Amino acid sequence: MEPPDGARAQAAPGGLLRNLGLFDCTMIVMGTIIGAGVFKTPSSIAAQMGSLWGVLGIWILGGAIAMCGALVFAELGSLFPRAGGQYVFLREGFGRFIAFLFGWLLLTAINSGAIAFVTLVFVDHLESLLAFAGHPVSWSDIQVRLLATLGLVLLALINMRGVRLGATVQNVAMISKISGIALIIVLGALVAAGISAPSQPPTAAAHDWTWAGFGASLLGVVFTYGGWQNVTAVAGEVRDPARTIPRGILIGTVCVIGLYIAMNAALIAILGVEGVAGTKTPAALAAGRIVAWGEPVVAALVMISTLAIAQALLFVTPRIYYAMALDGVFFKSAAYLHPRWRTPVIAIALQCGFSVLHLFLGQSLDLMQMTTIADFMFFVLCGVALFVFRAKLPDAPRAYRAFGYPFLPAVFTLASAAVVVSAVLNAERVAVWRAGGMLALGVAMFAVWNSRSRRQTNAGAR
Repeated sequence: MEPPDGARAQAAPGGLLRNLGLFDCTMIVMGTIIGAGVFKTPSSIAAQMGSLWGVLGIWILGGAIAMCGALVFAELGSLFPRAGGQYVFLREGFGRFIAFLFGWLLLTAINSGAIAFVTLVFVDHLESLLAFAGHPVSWSDIQVRLLATLGLVLLALINMRGVRLGATVQNVAMISKISGIALIIVLGALVAAGISAPSQPPTAAAHDWTWAGFGASLLGVVFTYGGWQNVTAVAGEVRDPARTIPRGILIGTVCVIGLYIAMNAALIAILGVEGVAGTKTPAALAAGRIVAWGEPVVAALVMISTLAIAQALLFVTPRIYYAMALDGVFFKSAAYLHPRWRTPVIAIALQCGFSVLHLFLGQSLDLMQMTTIADFMFFVLCGVALFVFRAKLPDAPRAYRAFGYPFLPAVFTLASAAVVVSAVLNAERVAVWRAGGMLALGVAMFAVWNSRSRRQTNAGAR
């Protein structure tokens, strides 16, 4: 295990540029958490929990688990303030093989599938927004995918052009997204205070929750809160990363928890529990009940949300492939930095390419269950890694130590393990076979790259 090295944490000549500050990191954290899910998940949560306090309680509980995870990654990010984030944590804790499998699944399934999904949602809502504006269109399936591809390519080019430009686009998108969510919260507050009234009275009927509904709701909420770990991947481009990364993770996560809880309270104030449960688009319906222009505004909000999360993932995850390439366990070209922009342009293009592949192969690469298992399996390993580092590197410099250690990090680790077990038990057999095939291919690829890396190291030592 390699201890943190202050010299390595600084930008090397000709390397990545440290252009990101605390505000940028906070926006990245929030941008990778808040996606399209927050506009859909409230319906199923309301249907399963059945009452105001049941709904708010599950969002508070999910937020608490997310906060425990944020504490874990805040310390890990402070301990290893380098480009690569989760890959680095896993490599230092468990070796290159486990770390490689994380990066491999991230590229081939987890993030590529997520980026493809949200860009399709973006195009769907663009079609709706054009209809609201009086310019209805009816795009074919191939046209939708081509438009989504165009959007992905444009975002990739923006991120290649420079870390500052990519961060600025992310910040503007996030401020717009937060403003839209705040609008729904304000409308709900006006209804709750009796200042305004919805066009239809809220349906206040409620029912008791069941343990099965509680488990399904908690799983959905935990997924909706996911994403706060991604900012650690850009540590190599953050000023004073050992301090800035933990602060950005904690501030961003707290802000999202507050927004989510307030937004769900606002939806129930306007629609009622049964009203939220009875629609697939609760945010749009709630806004439309208060103001005539509410539905097109929310359609635009969802577009911005999907744009922001696609931008954020294209911004952060290529830095993981960059770190893998530097380790010699990935395509060597992924470590290439543009001589002027100082961005990993090949790694960004690779992430964009795999996302486009998911766009066009669609159902044949529907790896959602597999990626759920993989994502939370690596969360478990990162939680365990924190305990390993506390034992093996007790005196290593840390600008931040996880609050509530060892209890709160243990809560996150055990909760993530429970998600893995639940996902495995409920996975379809085809998902298991796909998982096995993808992992087997990853093992083969690692063997090739690792063998080549060792030969080069031995040759250099002679």
